Amino acid sequence: MPRNEPGPQVWGGIECSHIRIGAGLRDQLAESGHLTREDDLDRIAALGLRVLRYPVLWAQVERQGRRDFRWADARLARMRALGIAPILGFLHHGSGPGDVTPLDAGFAERLADYAGDVAARYPWVRRYTPINEPVTTARFSCLYGIWHPHRRDGDSFLHLVFHSARATALAMARIREVVPDAQLVQTEDFGRVFSTPLLAYQARHENLRRFLFCDLLTGRVRRGHPFHAALRRAGIPASELAAMADTPCPPDIIGIDHYLTSDRFLDEDASRHPHVRAGGNGRHSYVDVAAVHVPDLDGQCSVLGRIREVHRRYGLPIALTEVHNGSTREEQIRWLHEAWQAARQARAEGVDLRAVTVWSLLGTTDWNSLLVTKAGHYECGAFDVRADPPRLTALGAVVAGLARQGVLRHPVLDRNGWWRREAGAGEAVALFEIEAVAKGAQAAAEALREACSQRRLTLGPAPLLGRLRVALGGGMGGAGVGPGVVLTCLRDGAAPLEVAAPPLLDAAADAFLDLVLDGETGQLRLADLGRYGQYRVMREAGIMPQRVARAVGVRQGGWRAQTPIAAPTAAPTASPAGRRSPVT
Repeated sequence: MPRNEPGPQVWGGIECSHIRIGAGLRDQLAESGHLTREDDLDRIAALGLRVLRYPVLWAQVERQGRRDFRWADARLARMRALGIAPILGFLHHGSGPGDVTPLDAGFAERLADYAGDVAARYPWVRRYTPINEPVTTARFSCLYGIWHPHRRDGDSFLHLVFHSARATALAMARIREVVPDAQLVQTEDFGRVFSTPLLAYQARHENLRRFLFCDLLTGRVRRGHPFHAALRRAGIPASELAAMADTPCPPDIIGIDHYLTSDRFLDEDASRHPHVRAGGNGRHSYVDVAAVHVPDLDGQCSVLGRIREVHRRYGLPIALTEVHNGSTREEQIRWLHEAWQAARQARAEGVDLRAVTVWSLLGTTDWNSLLVTKAGHYECGAFDVRADPPRLTALGAVVAGLARQGVLRHPVLDRNGWWRREAGAGEAVALFEIEAVAKGAQAAAEALREACSQRRLTLGPAPLLGRLRVALGGGMGGAGVGPGVVLTCLRDGAAPLEVAAPPLLDAAADAFLDLVLDGETGQLRLADLGRYGQYRVMREAGIMPQRVARAVGVRQGGWRAQTPIAAPTAAPTASPAGRRSPVT
């Protein structure tokens, strides 16, 4: 791509799933604290983001037949004042008021009425996603029974997808009565399914199924379409199918939500995957695993591959509408970099690729179990909301540089992400040096060396990001910390970082590396320390918290941060199931 050609825009998003699971409700806006923190929008604006996927969720606004827009009024007014253009969403994997779903009579008309009300209240809003990821939602709620309404049959799946498409078309029609130029930004996870030769038929079925919603919106589902007969057998009237085909509602932008685990691999030999429970389709038993872990598929699992597939099928403008990696800081940055490079390459190939969306700016909770387990497993985004106020992370700093300057730079990009098995482009740079180890702290130092090795953060002389020191309990100005370790990072031209941690050496090492990458300084203490980046950070009295702007242009050991930079998640060698965890 020529240097003077503008790249894609950088958008942002806030995880806002609102899902009934059994008798319980998962509300990610409440779990992240965003429901009660209006100033999150100021933090997001400070990153330079000017487009934000944002919820005005039907189930939260309308209760017992009454609509209360006060929360949305305040948030959207603040966004408008900050110059942030929202992409409004009404359902994010969940249901409408009273747990109504697209399987219920009158759903489409009720959603359309709500959409018209929203458009009339905020006529300055131009972009909408009425229903997020309809096919993904239908899979998890109607094929696998994980989410409400907890069905496990193909007919329910088809009904939910079809009636979601009809509801989306009706909602956009009502919105355009108020805002004629309103745009539909339709999101979906278009992950590709690979398989062994025996299961090629199942992979073909699933690879067609992922496009069903957009095929309905674009008027493709007529006689001869692979799913037309199945929809009729499921009880969808021929007249309704014909109406969808004759009056299409094509997306103005197709949003691709892609994760490291979006691409899947089906294997009938369950013995090769002892950690995965086998399922099946009634004809064969098999396991469904993340394709990124299958060496033979190296190079076929990629963001760029999915962009090309969607472009070939529809020829419509595209945006990457969810880019998030629940992993350590460096792998989050590397995944964003891969998505950004894929977007630039797609534009160079002639694809109308509009934007890359940094999803989960405020992180997510328990998505490693598809929200089923209430374990409080937190994955950071651009901010770590476990701090008060939310703490800027290394990813946030990179996002700010990308949004403001169109450039994605960070020293960790000298290495590829763990999912790329080919060697990096050049020799790895020395990011850290373990300079001094207090007597008796050798085990802690070895844990820190091992954490750097596993995370591919190179140790060596002339460190770029800091010199690391390890001591046993003590430190903090001589106040002492009791049993545990004190980890210190010294940077040229910057204040030091001193972190006191309980005696959980592996977890402490990982948490400390996160804080170093985040550019934190001062005296901190780790609390609630656990594996996979689970911890809280307590700032010692008298040390003021750093502000969002601190990482913009701050000198850090020879590297100039491009913008603001949260807590790691699973290490790549021993991670729990990801957002698109194996489900069969």
